[in-house]
This record gives sequence, C-alpha cells and structure tokens, in this order.
Amino acid sequence: MSLSSIDRLRRWRRAMLGCVMLLGAAGWLAAPAMADAPPAADQQTVRTWCAGCHTEDTPGQFQRLSAVRKSPEGWQMTIFRMQHVHNLALPDDARDAIVKFLSDTQGLAPSESAAGRFALERRPNMPDLKLGDDLPDMCGRCHSLARVSLQRRDADTWLRLVHMHVGQFPSLEYQASARDRYWWDIATKQLPAKLGAMFPFDTQAWRGWMNRPHADLGGEWLVHGHSPGKGDFVGTLSVKATGGDNYTAHYSLQSPEGKPIGEIDSLVRVYTGYEWRGSSKVGSVDTHEVLALSEDGRRLTGRWFEAAHTEVGGDVVAERAEGPAAVFMVSPRALKIGTTSEVLIAGRGLNGTVTFGNGTSVKVLKASPTLIRASVKVNDKAAPGPRAVTVGRTSAADMAAVYDKVDRLDVQPAYGIARVGGGHIDPVTAQFEAFGFIESQAGQAPVALGPMNVSWKVEPYNADAVKAQDVKFAGRIQPDGSFVPGPGGPNPERVFGTNNAGDLTVVAGLDQEGKELRGQAHLIVTVQRWNTPPIY
Repeated sequence: MSLSSIDRLRRWRRAMLGCVMLLGAAGWLAAPAMADAPPAADQQTVRTWCAGCHTEDTPGQFQRLSAVRKSPEGWQMTIFRMQHVHNLALPDDARDAIVKFLSDTQGLAPSESAAGRFALERRPNMPDLKLGDDLPDMCGRCHSLARVSLQRRDADTWLRLVHMHVGQFPSLEYQASARDRYWWDIATKQLPAKLGAMFPFDTQAWRGWMNRPHADLGGEWLVHGHSPGKGDFVGTLSVKATGGDNYTAHYSLQSPEGKPIGEIDSLVRVYTGYEWRGSSKVGSVDTHEVLALSEDGRRLTGRWFEAAHTEVGGDVVAERAEGPAAVFMVSPRALKIGTTSEVLIAGRGLNGTVTFGNGTSVKVLKASPTLIRASVKVNDKAAPGPRAVTVGRTSAADMAAVYDKVDRLDVQPAYGIARVGGGHIDPVTAQFEAFGFIESQAGQAPVALGPMNVSWKVEPYNADAVKAQDVKFAGRIQPDGSFVPGPGGPNPERVFGTNNAGDLTVVAGLDQEGKELRGQAHLIVTVQRWNTPPIY
C-alpha cells in the first residue's frame, strides 16, 4: 500500500471515529431561538452548500440528492455524515435551512412514516419491523429496519447505497454473515429491487400529500398522555405561529389528582407539514417532543423524552380544543367491584349526566367542559368487563373496565435492555410497567385494566446468572419499575473482574387477598452504547 493510501486510510478512520463519537450530539431538529430570524429554507441554500459535490444536472435536480426522500432526522444524519466524513464546513443556520427544505420537498407522507415512527420517537425496547428473510441480516445487524423504512429510493439508487456502505463500512460484509452465503449477489442483484418495490421513490401517497395544503397548528389544544412509571397527565397546549413553520408552545399540565406537573414552554418547528419537533426544559432537564399531526390537522400524537436519556419519556396526545364533544381519557381505567374510586374524565365539550353503566353510581365532584372529577361506586353485583363512559349525549366505548380480581399481569417491555455507564457515557435505564387483564369468555379478547400498582424485584434469569451473582452486581429496580444499572468498568469483586452486566428476570407482584399474582419480563444489562444517532 502506498504512503498516500495509508494517509487516506488514516484520515478515513479518524473521520469515522469522529462520526461515532459525535453523532449523538448532532443538533436537535427544533425552531431557532426567538431572537433569530428563521433561516431561508429555499433551493438556493441547497445549491450554495451541496452543489459543489452533487452536481445540478438540470435546474433543481442534484445528483444523488434529488433521488432520495427521508424523514427530517434522516436528512439531519445525511448532513452530519457529510460534515464528519467529507469535511463539509456548514454553518448551523445553513444546515437547518437545508434540512427544512429537503424535508418539505423530499420527505415522507404520513402513511409512509407510520410504520417506523417508533424509531423517530426514540421509543426504547421496541421490536423492530419484520421486512422479510434477508433484510434482518443484510441491514438489521447494524441499525433498525425502521430506519430503512424511513427512506425512499428507486432500485438503482438503493444499489448506489449498497456501494456506499461497502466503501465506507467495509466490515459490514462480516456483520452481514457474508461467509455463509453469496452476500455480494444478494446485496447487489436481489436487495435493490426488493427495496425499490417496498420503499419506492415515487408514490401516490407522497404526490397526494404534496398537493394538500398544510394546516396551521396555531391555536388551543387539549392534552392527555401517560409517562411509564409516573402515570397519566392532562392539560392544555397553547400554540402560536412565529413564521417559517416555527411556533411557540406552552403546556400547562396536571396529574389526574389535580396536582400541578408544570408550565412548560417549547420551541417548535414543523417539517413536511405534519412533523412536530419541539425543544423545551422541564425544570433543569432538557426535553424533546416528536409528534405527528393527523392528516385532518386536528390531532397530534407522539412522545416526549429527555434529551440526555431518551429512554425516559412518555406518550402525548393533543386534540384541537374546538370541535364536537368527545371523551378522550378516563383515569384510572380499572374500577374494582365493591369499591369507590375518584376518577378523572378528560374530553371536549363535556356537559350532562355522567354514567359508567349498570352496577355503578356516579357523584360529580367538580366539572368543566374539559375535565370532570367524579366519585364512582361499583356495587357488589356489577358485571366485570369493559365499560363505556357517557357524559350527557357523548359516549365513548371501552374507556373503563370493572373487575373483581386481576387474572393476568403482563410486564412491558417483555424484553428490556439496560446499559451500564462508564467514562463520559451515562447509564441507560429500563422502565417497566405491569398491565392487568381479566380473562373473558372463550373466544373473546381479554379485558385490559391498564397499569397496576405492584411491587418490583429482580431474580437471576438462569443458572449462569445465579453463579455470576447478577442480582447483586447488575443494578437495582426502584419502586416505580425503573431499573438502574450498576456502574461500568471492570469490577474486581466479580469472577474474572468482569463488568456489571447481567441476565435478569424482572418480577411484578400484585397482592390479591394474601395471594400474589406474578408477571415477569426478561432484562439484559449490557455494556455502554457509544453511537446514539437520531434514528436507531
């Protein structure tokens, strides 16, 4: 190998190391500070900063660049790769403008991004998409198949992506089990056509979305949601447009018991007409919001999460404050026979008599058009099962459930991963919840009762975990179901001085008149994760 070749290889390795170490710190997709004018997200910005390498063959058509569609995070990752592998010197405002322009003009329709949204929302411990026999080995050993689904190309451009991977990540042949089969033939002759058919560049869904006027998100919204380990929340959201698809948002949230959770201000940018990306601060903690606007412009759904710990977060739903009467949420959902519970009903245009069906009596404690606090008594003869909740003329099916005893506990996630910390890398926790169910008659689905108040513990998963004392060293589970892993690095107290990894069973216990009902899940406590891209 020539000296110049060795030099190039060293530069490439340094660039790749920088990519691995810095990708998690790439700029978040949110609106600029209020004092800044919104960047000019136009084609000229792309021409200025991209056309040096991506030749503009015809007006507005840039080589490679114009043959791909991606999510906002996908375009962000592409630009990051240009910066850290190809030394692109790009100012932040230009980067933001390019991401905005490409997301708006070469993004994904709502129906196209739906399957992979869990990766955009950074949902932890999610099972990946099932996309056929070859793709898990060919693509899914390095990143999620959800990331594949969040891109669109024709077959020829998918083939070019294969060549790019081989050039920049030559070890992928070993990671993709290349020795076990004719890997190159599959990668270059079979896979591009398959991907081009599954995720084509030109689709009716995208053309239809591009021809649809985008909704203004400004106005008043009603919020409800759930944070695992912490519980439900309700509140309001006030959104104001500031220009250039940028918004300010103010959340006012409370618990179902009426305790204030917080007044939160968020800076928001909307991409592709429906992709809400917000940045806020809850106390001293930086948080992000990844939400999707429904195609009718009336509903936002998604997730909030901590910037530094994306595994910590919760589900968010926001409904337009104006509209027909509706019941959105009842908390708690489960009502035990022979007891009286205080229940919160959240909705829109709520007015009239409140009922939970036969065998129940309701006393309204406090009422407004959006929140009703009520005392619900379930008599001894009430029939177990799902219940509709009715307020005046407004009824919503399966919003509550009456039960005598819990028949089954399902711990979610069923398979969780936590990671030890070490050096500059924080540990990654794992949050568990136990959901109760009552078994119905044969042929009918079980009735969901929602999250249950349980006790938590961990046990060794197998004989090897017993021998290695994984319960002692791998970490601890807290009363709210959050598992906190042990510190990283060699541990001289363990056999062979190994780190604090472990193989554990997470056990939820529910006391029912002196008898414990158990549910369990599998937890792997493993080593640090060094690469945390916006789409895993």
